[in-house]
Amino acid sequence: MIWIILIFVNGTVLLLFNQTLVGSVYSLPLPSPPLSAPVVLNNGTPVPAVLNGSVLEVPVLGRAVVTVKYVPRVATAGGTLSFNVSDGLYLIWAQGGVVLLPTVKILNYTKSGDAVLMVAEGPGAIAYAVQGTRTTAQTLGQPTKQAVNQTATQTTATPQMTQTASNVSAVQTTAHAATQTATTAASITQQATPYTTYASSTSTAVAGHASSSSSAATGQTSVAGGRAHPDAALALLFAAAAVVAIIAVLALRGRARSDLNDTDRMVLSYLRRVGGAYESEVARALGIPRTTVFKSVRRLERAGLVAVEKRDGRNFVAPK
Repeated sequence: MIWIILIFVNGTVLLLFNQTLVGSVYSLPLPSPPLSAPVVLNNGTPVPAVLNGSVLEVPVLGRAVVTVKYVPRVATAGGTLSFNVSDGLYLIWAQGGVVLLPTVKILNYTKSGDAVLMVAEGPGAIAYAVQGTRTTAQTLGQPTKQAVNQTATQTTATPQMTQTASNVSAVQTTAHAATQTATTAASITQQATPYTTYASSTSTAVAGHASSSSSAATGQTSVAGGRAHPDAALALLFAAAAVVAIIAVLALRGRARSDLNDTDRMVLSYLRRVGGAYESEVARALGIPRTTVFKSVRRLERAGLVAVEKRDGRNFVAPK
């Protein structure tokens, strides 16, 4: 199974799971401790789930597409945000402006627009930081003060009308450039807010400082900031990352399949054809001894090609 990690430019992180599950109640291990109760959807309908330590008990009630999304607990150290993930495959999407510092194993990566897509394998830590926050505040603050001081000095000390007009024009050009930069910075800090609002104190201070600086330069500034709905980001992510995820999974499974024998391949082919069966049914359908089927299923389970669960004391095997 693959978990999707979304990292937005404002520092917010969202973990997402979306997969078809079979059973009555499925025990889903969470890769990272949640900040609050996860949101669980069964075929698009919200359902209650029980969090037992690091395992989420999800009601499946047969066969259903289960979606789980939540915000993990994030630690801060030296201006860097980080959180740990357990074993498993992860598809990481980082919005433009986010600097990733992961310690997990990177299997593949690509760039989609201004975002970065990564296929990684846990366990490990995912640390990240947001680019350019303090630099933007200092850059926006200084030109505004210089423009105001230059206007007062040149207007008082220069008697010639031509030189005064020239200096005022230069000041207006500088102030207009600072205003446009401030407007861009304010728009960046307002975009792409995901399901849970999370904003650091540094980002809030930067946005306020940029707004006050641009007002001092021009007297009145209008900033139109739009918010991108998180569903749009998710749609773009699924469309752009599907090929990358499939290639990574096929590569991992391809390495695992090289260790399988003919019996394993025959059992796997039968399970995929019927969609899942008990071990006794597999042995009866293929005419193979129960012991041979048992060993074959264990090899397929270790390779990550099937999932085994207990049903009424019997082993039910479902292909992944």
